[in-house]
Amino acid sequence: MSHPALVESDAAFGDAVAAALGPAAFARWLVPDGLIRRIVVTVDNLPRRSLPARMRAVPPVPGTFEVVRAGTATVVAEANAARYEPLVGLLEALDAQRLLYVYVDWYPRFQEAYRELGYPQGHFNDRLVEAIDTLLATPAWREPLAVTQPKVLWEFADPDLEALPAGQKLMLRMGPAHAERVKARLLTVRR
Repeated sequence: MSHPALVESDAAFGDAVAAALGPAAFARWLVPDGLIRRIVVTVDNLPRRSLPARMRAVPPVPGTFEVVRAGTATVVAEANAARYEPLVGLLEALDAQRLLYVYVDWYPRFQEAYRELGYPQGHFNDRLVEAIDTLLATPAWREPLAVTQPKVLWEFADPDLEALPAGQKLMLRMGPAHAERVKARLLTVRR
């Protein structure tokens, strides 16, 4: 199927994704402007140390990052995980086959955006698989995660956790139950 050029693809690609996700979910959970490029940048940065906020494909989850005092430490509040429930629920409910069809159908535009990003020899699909594998490799945890606020943003107090890739830190922030649900869905897509 022929698709518009990457620079003109927002409307047509947005329609295809909205048909797969549902219009309300699309409007709530995706940034439509430059969506293919945003997806490519997001995926490319999940295995990296940070994820540029201005180019994310998904807006921040609603609400405020919550912390509580636990003795002498500040830890991520259990209530923080509730912020991620609508997004995790959407991920579990979506028709993965239909969304994968959209991805395969539009793959040439993803590849074009990936090359524009500075990877003339690379394949975006390889990077997508690497990003999924990075998320699947997020370490399991059960105890509250200690955080510190050296500047404006909160960071994990444990330097080993703070050094994790951006995607794994996101998985930690959503809470262990949500992370396991996301991993289960990603494993299905990965297969």
